[in-house]
Amino acid sequence: MRAKALCCAVFAVIGLFLDALPARAATILVYHSFGVRSSMSISLPAFEAQLDFLEKNGNKVIGVDELVATIAAGKNPPDGAVVIAIDDGWATVMAAFEVLKRRNLPFVVFLPMAYTANPYCKVTLSQADIDKLRAYPKVVFADHSFSHSPKLAKSEEFAREDVRKSRERFRQVLGFDTKYFAYPYGAVSESYTRALREAGYEYLFVTGDSPVSATTKVTAIPRIAANRLSVNVLASVLRNHAVLMAKAKATPAPAAAAPAPGPDPTLASAAPADPSPRAVE
Repeated sequence: MRAKALCCAVFAVIGLFLDALPARAATILVYHSFGVRSSMSISLPAFEAQLDFLEKNGNKVIGVDELVATIAAGKNPPDGAVVIAIDDGWATVMAAFEVLKRRNLPFVVFLPMAYTANPYCKVTLSQADIDKLRAYPKVVFADHSFSHSPKLAKSEEFAREDVRKSRERFRQVLGFDTKYFAYPYGAVSESYTRALREAGYEYLFVTGDSPVSATTKVTAIPRIAANRLSVNVLASVLRNHAVLMAKAKATPAPAAAAPAPGPDPTLASAAPADPSPRAVE
């Protein structure tokens, strides 16, 4: 009897210890341009410093395919995992690409299709750049609209035509369809989301500072702008995500009926200060 009681006590302690561990979650860091004078740019040394920190801190960089496969299955990603995303298809992506390739790291590129592989847009990725990126097995290509216009979340007719053109252009440039889409400026509307889902986009990315876990909606996957994060601030963001997940795990679900559906805070967005593709999400 005494041995049985001791055994039960040991398992109880183990249970309490496991409950105290943070639930697993991932963080998506999104970048735009590299090594240029822009409010949306990050210097290459600062980018490398962030990557050095992730490696030393034990934050594994995983691909977007691995991330969405886990959350779509209702599972949590590896604890502390990070996904690297790059928006807008600026030509400076190629400088970041050399850094990421040297480190053998995966990343996803969200492309505004009117500007990608466009011979009249010298500051964006060319078709030759796209072909060079495609040779790297750890890059994933994703959609970021056709026009990257602030009208997309305001006009259903405009959005539907933009979705059609973007889908068509993506297939022309890349040769396949993508299931990933990031809202320009993080601006969302019900009609825009409906048009994207009907067109075949399965995973939609928004702006937000929440961690990504099994409870994340696949139509509102949050990403954090990382271009202005110092290493100390990045460390704080990752610690906060771990704390948020620990609190979520420790808080029991309320017994009361679920509240009526309301706006998802991860879908909130501010109007862009500059309607051009230079300062975008």
